[in-house]
Amino acid sequence: MRWHLIKQTSWMALFMLGMGLIPSCQSEQNTKPDNLIPGDRMADILTEVHKAETRVSRLGLRSVDSSNIAYKHMEKQIFKRFKVDTAAYARSYGYYSSHPREMEVIYKQVVEKLKKESEAPKPKPAKS
Repeated sequence: MRWHLIKQTSWMALFMLGMGLIPSCQSEQNTKPDNLIPGDRMADILTEVHKAETRVSRLGLRSVDSSNIAYKHMEKQIFKRFKVDTAAYARSYGYYSSHPREMEVIYKQVVEKLKKESEAPKPKPAKS
């Protein structure tokens, strides 16, 4: 079941890297934005974002609107936990998307984190 999460994230990473190549071929943003989220921290945030996306998809909500509302709620919680605002996240994501090599490094970390979590031993339920 966790393997599905890793596989889904890997495909998403490849897609995002591909999408990042298009803008970078047109005009590369050479200057780092103010308050750029460091790569390691961005990997932590993206790991949580992908886990939230998976949780929402497993909720089986029939409406796209309901799924979006659930995801946005989870996303707010992630940004709050990492003390990041949506503008800084969007600027950082845009920067890394226009720098595919840096984004690739970040997504390798994301995939590794998800893989470690999926392979971690599960706590045994308490006996009653």
